[in-house]
Amino acid sequence: MSFLAPLFFVALAGLAVPVLIHLIQREKKQIQQFPSLMFVRRIPYKSVQRRRIHNWLLLLVRMAALLLIVAAFARPFFASGNMAAAGVQGAREVVILVDQSYSLGYGDRWAQARAAAYAAVNGLGPSDRASLVFFSTGADIALKSSVDKPPLNAAIAAAEPGVGATRYAPALKVAGSLLAESTLPRREVVLISDFQRNGWRGEEGARLPPGTLLTPVAVSGGSGANLSVTSVSFVHSTFSDQERVAVTAAIVNRSMAASKGSGVTLEFGGRSIQSQSVALDAEGTASVTFDPVTITGRNMRGTVRLGADALLPDNAFNFTVSPAEPVRVVVADRGTAGAALHLTRAMAIGDAPKFETTVREPDAISEDDLRGAAVVVLNDVTVSAALGRRLVRFVESGGGLFVAAGPRAVWPDGANLLPATLLQPVDRTQGDAGRVGGLEFGHPVFEPFRAPRSGDFSVARFYGYRAVKPVEGAQVLASFDTGTPALVERRVGAGRVLLWASTLDLSWSDLPLKPVYLPFVHQVLRHLSVYAQTTPWLTVGQVLDPAAGTSRGVTPSGRVALTPSGHRVPLDEEGADVLPLDETGFYSVRSGLGDAELAVVASNVDSAESDLTTMDPKDIVAATLGAPTGVPGGGTGLPQTREAQEGSQRIWWYLLFAGVLLLGADTLLSNRLSKS
Repeated sequence: MSFLAPLFFVALAGLAVPVLIHLIQREKKQIQQFPSLMFVRRIPYKSVQRRRIHNWLLLLVRMAALLLIVAAFARPFFASGNMAAAGVQGAREVVILVDQSYSLGYGDRWAQARAAAYAAVNGLGPSDRASLVFFSTGADIALKSSVDKPPLNAAIAAAEPGVGATRYAPALKVAGSLLAESTLPRREVVLISDFQRNGWRGEEGARLPPGTLLTPVAVSGGSGANLSVTSVSFVHSTFSDQERVAVTAAIVNRSMAASKGSGVTLEFGGRSIQSQSVALDAEGTASVTFDPVTITGRNMRGTVRLGADALLPDNAFNFTVSPAEPVRVVVADRGTAGAALHLTRAMAIGDAPKFETTVREPDAISEDDLRGAAVVVLNDVTVSAALGRRLVRFVESGGGLFVAAGPRAVWPDGANLLPATLLQPVDRTQGDAGRVGGLEFGHPVFEPFRAPRSGDFSVARFYGYRAVKPVEGAQVLASFDTGTPALVERRVGAGRVLLWASTLDLSWSDLPLKPVYLPFVHQVLRHLSVYAQTTPWLTVGQVLDPAAGTSRGVTPSGRVALTPSGHRVPLDEEGADVLPLDETGFYSVRSGLGDAELAVVASNVDSAESDLTTMDPKDIVAATLGAPTGVPGGGTGLPQTREAQEGSQRIWWYLLFAGVLLLGADTLLSNRLSKS
């Protein structure tokens, strides 16, 4: 037996108190005072018989009561590596967590993990219940609270390593919830893994219920070179009016075994394009660049593939490439020479993305122009009622509208679209010129200008601007020095409208001559067109965006995703993120009508899982149980902490109760003896 507070046994010195009480001299005879004897020296009455203990039973009761109380405060418990030895009996609720990440395919690690899972199942008692959970990026409950061993063993036999990366927190949270629901007196978790360092990020939310026994079982071993393609990069070029791309692959050797020569192949559409050979030292890195390939269409499916080695899932890296698609912009200009010169030149310089510009007079803008455009720019023009109605439909269907409100800007009544009402011009030609400030740096338009020396709008001078009154729901993104809004935004339907309360040429300001002009125009057009660079690949565990590949005005209803294994998964009509990537290869987003391909998403394994560097399992034990615990070698079980064992046994309560009962018995016994 052990004690949490053994210093309380110092109080056992108090056992001497009952003994002293029993040995104390007490003169019971009645003393009579006689005046004639008042000067006689008083001699104490002495008797050896009075110094002997007469009531041994009363003494033992008092000493036992004090002993029990002191022992209770010392918090005793039975120290042992398992709760059964600690005196806690009963059935167990066991959760078996089996790591199913792809690193378990290295060497014979999966065979070891499967054997450990079998051993945990076969060690169950007749009254025990067990849950089987396979985990990697997420956690999947194969069987819950089963008392039958055959189904558990069958689930273990049917399992194989997946393509996910190791993440311990989801599995431990699932184990905690399963144990919290159990009514059995003993709770245990068996964690079977290769304990990769990259799988644990110190998540504080992964806590197990108090009194839980956590048993980590480590699997290891394996040999041979483990090469991995970690990423690819692209260099675009143009040859004979055709866009081409050169692919460079980054390759890492994750093992201590050198690779003298491994084949690396570039594939497009499942067809081999070029092969090279790469040699890597132990834990070395290399890059392989392939010859440029002509991009023949959207979403070309490419793969860089290595030869076979000791760990296969990280030997292929999938990606997609597409020709650069420009953002189509229609500029409504009043036809004056040079009015749109600075604006069109700024758009011509852009290459990420490229802007394809069409300049029209306002009345010449057709439905075809609007149908093919992503953004319409009204460069200080008068808008007719007919054009206003067309622009309302254009914005509501997802288009972007940028209005520069100079002295000639007129908006028709009835077309409720602008984010602010246009008022009279403000003349700043006399005195100090106007300045722009109060920028909303959290907005995408001004976010690139947040950093120091990234652009200063206050250097631009404004000699005139329109006073505007924002409508309800509009957001002011910038203001002039007088407090008048300079840039106002409003959402209308699926699109956006930005109102710039001045001109984009030199008639009212010198902004086109300042360095911030070009990035400002580009950011406005990117924001209004909802431009985002296509992601060439994603990682298993990430989520497929069902809105990928949906053009403006195209309804998302009826779309499906075709997984790499050929399954058809309906996508949510509201565009929610509902499809996690759990396979490697290519996911195809298709329309419900005619199965037209809208987008292709490449999926790869997490290359960090290829790093087989291990961690100490007691770091997980300390985080999940709340106290550091030593880990015995050989993968054996971990004992509970002293506090946890004492808290689960509560022996002190029984000792204290017995001590109080003895004190009560002492009172009754002493009263009876005093009457005799």
